[in-house]
Amino acid sequence: MRFCVYPLVLFCCATVLASPACAEKTLVSVKDITIEGGLDIGGSAFYLPNVNFGAGSYAPRSGGRYNRAQSPTYGELYGKPILSGRWDLGQGVAIIGKASALGAATLGHGDAQEVSQTAGTPRSIYLEEANIGVTLPVHLAGKSQQLTVLGGRQAFAVDDGFLIGKGTYSAGSRGAWWYAPRFAFSGPGVIKLEGNPVRADIFMLESNADNDIDWGNDRPKTKFVGFDVSWFRNTPGGHGESTYADRAAYVTLTYFHVRDADTSSHYDYSARGDRNGMNVASLSWGGALVPFRPLGISKNFTFYGSFVSEQNSHAGNGYKSVEAYGMYFEPGYRFTMLPWQPQIFYRYTRYGGNKNPNGTVKHSYDTFFLYDGKRYTYGGYWPGEIVGMYLAPLSDLEVHQLDLTATPPVHLLNKGDNLKLGLHYYDLSLLYPSGVGLKSVGRHISDELDVTAEYTMNATTSAALAGGVAFAGPSGRALAHAGVPGGYPVPDIGHHAGIIEAYFYKHF
Repeated sequence: MRFCVYPLVLFCCATVLASPACAEKTLVSVKDITIEGGLDIGGSAFYLPNVNFGAGSYAPRSGGRYNRAQSPTYGELYGKPILSGRWDLGQGVAIIGKASALGAATLGHGDAQEVSQTAGTPRSIYLEEANIGVTLPVHLAGKSQQLTVLGGRQAFAVDDGFLIGKGTYSAGSRGAWWYAPRFAFSGPGVIKLEGNPVRADIFMLESNADNDIDWGNDRPKTKFVGFDVSWFRNTPGGHGESTYADRAAYVTLTYFHVRDADTSSHYDYSARGDRNGMNVASLSWGGALVPFRPLGISKNFTFYGSFVSEQNSHAGNGYKSVEAYGMYFEPGYRFTMLPWQPQIFYRYTRYGGNKNPNGTVKHSYDTFFLYDGKRYTYGGYWPGEIVGMYLAPLSDLEVHQLDLTATPPVHLLNKGDNLKLGLHYYDLSLLYPSGVGLKSVGRHISDELDVTAEYTMNATTSAALAGGVAFAGPSGRALAHAGVPGGYPVPDIGHHAGIIEAYFYKHF
């Protein structure tokens, strides 16, 4: 799954967007100055029988040649040391800062996309975060808020990351494509106004793109400026002004303008080739929004969703304009009255696409800085562990998704741990096969069923094991056929593909 590449969404501290519950170790404490440190480590392993329905995965090598793996195996490892500091100046004013680096490696065949982006055992160490700022109390409209101005490289997300959540893509020499432990955007920075029940951000950021490092697979370098405003309701004792997981319900309006983006020929006619000058607006919502008490609906029924509009009247790279959209709607219910408290949700996701791939108006949705979500590990925004991860495009796509999870009342290693079991079903279809260059084929890509077991020992330690099988539709087989590198014989494209995968995460 694209956990954190998706991005592997671990509970609590699995990412730089982690909850404050993951306490760091105090290294220095002198008068009003405190310096803390921490370390994240993680790893994952994969076996993909009959990957891409038998088309296989092709590892690039010198001379424009490829090595093909029918059923690849690969693994990923990463480590991230973290330093943070705070200098309290009195009356609630403080200077804050954070620095981190990230080392990662991919082993084995590399990720199992048809042309692998991490073949050849890449390994690297790169800077992740490096920021400094000031935080101070303010009083607006008769209420108290916290104002933070933070400049430099930093993790930043709006809500659960459907639109903005990842500033660095993990591919090529960076390694760890699936785990995707990198999040930081480059500056200038962010201004946060954290109040209750309203909070807001003003941001001017840019993605960390480098096609030399990422072997030509990176997204366009994108500089953007915008804002978001959220109304929210806290969970009991929560701090929703700073922590997304503590919002029992919320509604968020987001807007940003792309002030500069890479428009080199590398992106001609691609789903991401027209960002320069684009205006993006989003309305998102979530949580227990329905105030209806019978059947516990006001507490147990949730409804999440987002609608994103992308408009650009001065597009380039072969387009005259952009009129694109993406959205998801996700009702869910937790049966707190039943043993194991099962939770079910249905999610409908639609990423707009073009009927005519040679048209001058682009309707193909650009996922921009998609993060796989903070609410779920498995069941995030990548549509499945097999087809949605390695084969299907995140544009011109329609997804029906059904998730069922349950937490049995068992403790494996300590009284505070928990085990979550899950079933995850995905039905993927193209909106317009012609829009991705397929002719005279049906829309259906695949059906996929994944089974998961996620174990959380405590707030700093977690692991998971998953397995699944996918069944190809006509568009799925056609996509697999089309992805075979030119000059290579097309293998027999079958009807099934599978996966077995595992990961672990630890914060020190």
